[in-house]
Amino acid sequence: MVLKNFEDQPELKEQWESQNMLGRLSEPKEYRGAALLCMSDASSFMTGTNLVIDGGYTAW
Repeated sequence: MVLKNFEDQPELKEQWESQNMLGRLSEPKEYRGAALLCMSDASSFMTGTNLVIDGGYTAW
């Protein structure tokens, strides 16, 4: 869906990247670690949390 947005409005990608502290958009592979954590015994004592994976967007 996002890729279609970029096809329709090429300037949108640059705009979104500039609004992110890391200056780029994430890639699907960057969410693997969080998913593995939640599925593993490493999270066996977690009862709830917010894992913010946004490249620093909410820090601004």
